[in-house]
Amino acid sequence: MMAVSCMDGTFKFMSRSGREEKSVKAHDGGAVIVVRWSHDGSAIVTGGEDGDVKVWSRSGNLRSTLVSTGQCIYSVCWGPDDDQVVIASGKSLIVKSVQSGGSHANRKNLQWDAHGGVVLCVDWNVANKLIVSGGEDCVYKVWDNYGRQMYVSKPSEHVITSISWNPNGESFAVGTYNLLRLCDKSGWTHSRQRINNSGSLMSMAWTFDGTQLAAACGSGAVMFAQVVGKKYEWKNTEATLITPRKLRVEDVLNETMDDLEFPRDRVVEIGIGYEWLVVMTITQCYVYSLQNLNTPHIFDIRAPPHFIRMCKRYFLTLDPVAGIQIISYEGRVVSSPKFQGLRPEYLTREMVALSPDTVVIVDSVDAKNIYTIDVSSGKILSKLSHSTEVASVALNQHMLGPQDRMLLFCDRNKDLYVSATQNSGGKDSSGSSFKLHANVESFCFNDETDALVLIADSKLVVYYNAAAAFIEKDLLPLSSLSSDATDYGRGAQIISFTNNRVSIRKIDGAVVIYMIASEISLLYELGRGSKWDECLRLCRHLKANSASGSGGRNNMNEILASGGNTNNVTICIWALLAVLALSKKQLNIAELCYAELNEVSKVEYLQYIQSIPSEEGKQAEMALFKRAPDEAERILLQASPPLIYRAIKLNMELYRWGRALDLAVKYRTHVDTVIGYRERYLQRFGKKESDSKFLQYGKEVSWQSSLVVLLSVIRELSLYIYMCFCFCFTWWMIGVEY
Repeated sequence: MMAVSCMDGTFKFMSRSGREEKSVKAHDGGAVIVVRWSHDGSAIVTGGEDGDVKVWSRSGNLRSTLVSTGQCIYSVCWGPDDDQVVIASGKSLIVKSVQSGGSHANRKNLQWDAHGGVVLCVDWNVANKLIVSGGEDCVYKVWDNYGRQMYVSKPSEHVITSISWNPNGESFAVGTYNLLRLCDKSGWTHSRQRINNSGSLMSMAWTFDGTQLAAACGSGAVMFAQVVGKKYEWKNTEATLITPRKLRVEDVLNETMDDLEFPRDRVVEIGIGYEWLVVMTITQCYVYSLQNLNTPHIFDIRAPPHFIRMCKRYFLTLDPVAGIQIISYEGRVVSSPKFQGLRPEYLTREMVALSPDTVVIVDSVDAKNIYTIDVSSGKILSKLSHSTEVASVALNQHMLGPQDRMLLFCDRNKDLYVSATQNSGGKDSSGSSFKLHANVESFCFNDETDALVLIADSKLVVYYNAAAAFIEKDLLPLSSLSSDATDYGRGAQIISFTNNRVSIRKIDGAVVIYMIASEISLLYELGRGSKWDECLRLCRHLKANSASGSGGRNNMNEILASGGNTNNVTICIWALLAVLALSKKQLNIAELCYAELNEVSKVEYLQYIQSIPSEEGKQAEMALFKRAPDEAERILLQASPPLIYRAIKLNMELYRWGRALDLAVKYRTHVDTVIGYRERYLQRFGKKESDSKFLQYGKEVSWQSSLVVLLSVIRELSLYIYMCFCFCFTWWMIGVEY
């Protein structure tokens, strides 16, 4: 069913055959300018010349009048969840809640000055939740759902008459007089197409797969457009969509070129990476090896996907029929992850991450929750709950296994966190994440290592090992480099990070390449092969050839006090080797690295750990070294036999008095020891005990101590009486004898 707005203040329901089903009187005093169905088809919003915005049921009954602005309403659009609308009113944009009760009671309405002229068109994307608007000031702007401006274009020749988001949220179309513009979601222009004699493009709509566009022209014609020329890159390989059914694959290094034809259907989605090329048409999927493009794996699909995610072993697709599917490169469906409340239609590319053994998905209903799922079975492994809505996620890609898998996620406040996916063990892992950086615009893991690159605060920051956040936090800033990223512009995006090459898309759409030290990937390779002597030789060679006279002899505390990120590659590579050595429990290598960093206290502590005879003791001290006291306690208690006193003493040394007392009470030992140390601690600071638990057990210990003293006195007294009796009896016997 269609809804058609009319000049007489009505809108009409029309069947697909063009028959009028019903006419509804909607607005008084003018025409109905805009009419929009909600995404689920359950409601209609209208805006008219009278300045009113109204919500109607699908049967044409009035539900509510949202606003009465007194100004002509040129555009209205539904929000991603159909619980809000954005309204173009004069020069302003208004975000208004459709429902006022229940969970929406605390939701605030927003209004801000958007343009220098009347706002003529606005659209709100379901996938990325961004708003784009255009007006009589001849510019278009991108906003987030809080009204913060993300991008503003240069003035066009004519006013912006229409705007429409691509359903996948990756691009949007802008229509003006005789001109169609295709723009990236960040705002820069992919292409401009001049259309003669079309007049102004008054309205536009995309197909569900985001490959075709229809536009109503001011001349009375309908224009159809097809997205072509899209380019995909992976290392030395480029894939370019030449026509809707023709893909050109070019190896720029070997200067070879192949054309792939798809005569049956048009190409909908393309993925390239990890030496594989995945091409999705309307009905089929083609999987090519980049080493051999002649023999693809071909299989049928139920619906074209919204996006493709790839890793070394598998690729992930999401479509409205099958949902999420993880597929091998041989065309076999490995699993179909599901969980309660999953709504695939609201998931974006940024909300899903895939690795060879793990997939993470942000809950589209409650974006504060992140689910970690096993790839092979599709079962939920853990759930991480964050305090703020999560915007994007990423996983490291090496093949070492799930025990080394790390999750990166960025929330709506642009704070970047890192978390270990295996920490929770199937339980809620709230609080297990570590804040890595603030105000992050874009981030990306390396395709082979745990190196991470991000853009934040006009800086390009490279963390050579993000796992340092869990191994030794002091090494995290030492193993990072930062450089100025002002030239990239606000909103620059990191496209890929392969080998030692970082591809960055500037705000104007240009792609620049940033190279990191090639020794980093080599050091990772040597460390994973346990070639520690070669690792040391590599670091010493780099130190000897370093242009800096100080090399790695800077004190760690001085570097941390100066702000953390350093531009000394020598320091970074020694710190990186320390992280790799600690992760493999190579304490001798880590000791040498700390010596090069001139951190004497850490060297001495590592020497102390190596001198401990028991393996459990070493492991517990290493856990303390990593600032993980709970793990150290667990190691001591799980030893055979359990090292209970060591665990109690550990907590006392860390001033975790409550935990120490709990252990002593649980195992019925050393309660008096904990009470005694606690009293001595309080006496040192001139304080009295106020904890009810310690007061209770302190009285019991005092009573028990008094009883012990009494019994000992009685025992000693009895012994004295016995000795006196024996002495007297002996003398009496002597007297009798004589």
